[in-house]
This record gives sequence, structure tokens and C-alpha cells, in this order.
Amino acid sequence: MRVLHDWLLTPERVAVHWPSRTAVVADLHLGYDEARRRRGDAIPEESVLAPLEPLGKVLCEYRIGHLVLAGDLLEAANCREALASFETWCREKAIQRIALVPGNHDAGLPSLASDTPLTIHARGVRVAEWQVIHGEGRLPNGPLVQGHEHPWVRWSPKRRTIRPRSTRSRIASGTIDASCYLSDSRRLILPAYSQEAAGVNVLSSRRWHSFRCHAIAGDRVVDLGEVSTLNRRLSATNAHYREPTAD
Repeated sequence: MRVLHDWLLTPERVAVHWPSRTAVVADLHLGYDEARRRRGDAIPEESVLAPLEPLGKVLCEYRIGHLVLAGDLLEAANCREALASFETWCREKAIQRIALVPGNHDAGLPSLASDTPLTIHARGVRVAEWQVIHGEGRLPNGPLVQGHEHPWVRWSPKRRTIRPRSTRSRIASGTIDASCYLSDSRRLILPAYSQEAAGVNVLSSRRWHSFRCHAIAGDRVVDLGEVSTLNRRLSATNAHYREPTAD
């Protein structure tokens, strides 16, 4: 899906600036299992390579020359194994430029390898007229692309704004429960790339009402329209919904 003239929103949770062939992804939170083991949880070690496959697909499909990481590359800054694996992955992809805008989870990031393709840009990265930042704290002026917010859209015919309950071991018909992009004329907010990251329901806060919601539905991105009218429009569409009853 194309938005704001130049941005392609992919179902892999990666935005592509089409004219410059720049991919922007936020909130990878690599090393989630490593961070939990450091806290004492008994969970198996997992490779960071499998979660990176969708990103690698986008880089190949769209012939990306510049990759920008909009913060929270790591789940925690002490996830050294995950960082080393990611640096190796970057070298293998042979991307011309890879820039990291550190996020709040990256605070205290260890020193990078001397031959790493990663470069750190604490103040953000310019992509045409857009400034790519992480997004915590006070935002700078101008058109922005950011992460940090983990936008998600959750709605059910029962008008719940929390995760809808299952009905007889299945989700109620008409339910929407998906990560999403948000956009207005001067801001593009990316979904969290990590499948482990919790999502914040955009219907639960008025601060998102003026944004358009672009939900990820399987292998496509669907424009659900302006957030402020989404509840009303979905309720009208599902006006004839009835809760299944026991036989």
C-alpha cells in the first residue's frame, strides 16, 4: 500500500521510501529470549535469524540500498549475542548503508565490531524530507517517521477495546486484531517489527484520532480510514452481528 506519495507499507511491518529505495523498520527487540534468560527465566535459546527473514525478503524484493532501524534494535542493551548475530546478518546482506537510531531499549548499547556495517545516528536519519527517529520524548518539528508506539487495532462486535475474548474456542466473527501503521500528512508511525512486542490499541486514546489506520491483514495492508470514525464505521458494518448460542 502506498501512502504519503512516496511510502510503501508492507505486510512485513517494514516501510519503504520508494524514490530512495530506503527501508525503515522499528522495534525489532532482538534478543528477547536472551534478556529473559538473564533475568533467570528457563527458556531455550533462539536464533535471531528466523525473525529477520521477512525483513530480508523486503530488502531483496525491493532492491533496498539503505536500511534505517528506527530504534529498539535490542530487547535490552546487554543482549550481546543478539547484537553480534545481527551484525553478521547485516554483513551477509551487503546493504550499502545501515543506520541505527537508538531507542530507549538500546540505552547503553555495547561497542560495535570494528568491521560492522552499522552506524549510529543518535539524532535521527534524514530520508528525503523525512526525519527518521525512534519517537520517545519530545518530537522534533517537520515530517517524521517513527517507531516506539507499537500501534495495534483491536475491535470486536461487542465493542470491546481490549483483546476480544474467544467464543466457543474461536474469535467472534467480525473481530479485528492486528498490528497497524498510522499516518497523517506529517507523520508515519510504524508497527513494532517484533512479534513478541505488545501492541497498544489505537482506539483507546484520542491522540490517534486524526490519523489513518493501515492494518496488516495477512499478506496485505488494508486502509481502515481515520481512527476517529473507525468505531462507528465498524459498528455499522457489523450491525447485524449476533453472538453464537449453544446448540
